Amino acid sequence: MLCGRYVLRGAAPLTTSLRGLLSNGSRAVQSFPRGHTRSVSTTLEACYENDSKTLFEDLGAEVDGPNFRVGSPGPTELAQCAKMLERAASWKMSQRNVESLFHYGPQKGDPDFRRALARFLSTRYKDEVLPENLIPTAGATQGIAMLTSFYFSAGDVVFVEDLTFFIALDFFRTELDLKIVAVPSDENGIIPSELDRLVHEHMASLRVPTDERPFKAMLYCIPTFHNPTGRCLSHERRAELVDVACQHDLLVACDDVYNLLPISRSRKQPLKLPKRLLAYDNVQPGDKTAGNVVSNGTFSKIFGPGFRLGWLEGPDRVLEPLRQSHFIRAGGAVQHVVAGIAEGLMSLGLLGKHVDHCRKVFEHRAIVLDAALTEHMPPGVSWQFPEGGFFIWVRLPENVDGDELERAVLQDKVLIFSGKNFSPESEFRNYIRLCFTYSSEELLEQGAAIIGKHIRKLLDTSQNAGT
Repeated sequence: MLCGRYVLRGAAPLTTSLRGLLSNGSRAVQSFPRGHTRSVSTTLEACYENDSKTLFEDLGAEVDGPNFRVGSPGPTELAQCAKMLERAASWKMSQRNVESLFHYGPQKGDPDFRRALARFLSTRYKDEVLPENLIPTAGATQGIAMLTSFYFSAGDVVFVEDLTFFIALDFFRTELDLKIVAVPSDENGIIPSELDRLVHEHMASLRVPTDERPFKAMLYCIPTFHNPTGRCLSHERRAELVDVACQHDLLVACDDVYNLLPISRSRKQPLKLPKRLLAYDNVQPGDKTAGNVVSNGTFSKIFGPGFRLGWLEGPDRVLEPLRQSHFIRAGGAVQHVVAGIAEGLMSLGLLGKHVDHCRKVFEHRAIVLDAALTEHMPPGVSWQFPEGGFFIWVRLPENVDGDELERAVLQDKVLIFSGKNFSPESEFRNYIRLCFTYSSEELLEQGAAIIGKHIRKLLDTSQNAGT
């Protein structure tokens, strides 16, 4: 069996191949506009010319300086994945009937993987997760894409928090042509009463439910360790949000990608790990007619983005039609081989130890960045220490534009994200998002000083223009 340039024949060659791939890197495939054709040789040449081109580079990770833009574990944490992956692959290749791993997988996903994932999540969530409520995906982005494109079509309505994940906004708007309705939030997150009001306001635009597509619209949200704000939705609001969704036949798609990464500024403060929103969707076992909430998870934030493996957890009402979709029926279980290796990561205890390590590292980096911001930010800049996840959300003075600051700090090789990218209405222009997990502590401190310097320059420019 071929894997890139490597031939796989049994357990030992697979481990050798993985070692080769991990040491030599992978080749990025260049994408071309629809209708544009190129010869195979030309395409291969383009691939080799872009040999090390990655999504991280598109986000600016090639800049040799503080990187607050990339939402990822840092290079040190990613480097640790290689040996873990090698051990997990070797373990999986030693199991019985390993040849089945290279066949079309079961539509529900490999049962051993789902059992291992259910055990892992149950321990971490401190709440029961059932294997039959899980299906594998190729990461959180593919999970949301599969869920949304299956249940909704162009012109349908998707409610989103006003602020939310910028790539989800782009996907809903440009790929699916959905009508985006922004739901107001406050310092405590999305406001359920505002969602209820907007559903009534847009009722005429909502789709008519059918047996196959039983939802009028979708709510996309990040209730735990929100991107970009780092906040958590309260227990009361979680319950209210699910009530509104059930009343109005809304499918709730939760990006639960940061749930396992709570942090605290002080060891005296207990870590906050609220119940995922799915736990409020009271579906009785065996009930195939109820359920509105789906939890979308990924290994990208707790292992590595290149692993491209995730999961959907939800009720039969939502997941069973997905399992019967042409997408899964044609190819079987998504990421079947990768899921098998992930089973090894969890069964050997490697992933649990890695998550614990990463959580402590990320917490320390958040504390370092918080202290650096306190030292270097001028008056009028404010932020809150996040409860978990990857990001600190920073409010700038009203007369400082996030786009201008983003361009200014780039001159000193610092990468940040302007706040308007996270708003469906391009609001929040005097905000920036800072990722604290990717760069080293030293770079975080350097970057905060540079950001503070350029904020002061923009304030001086604004004041001089007003005199």
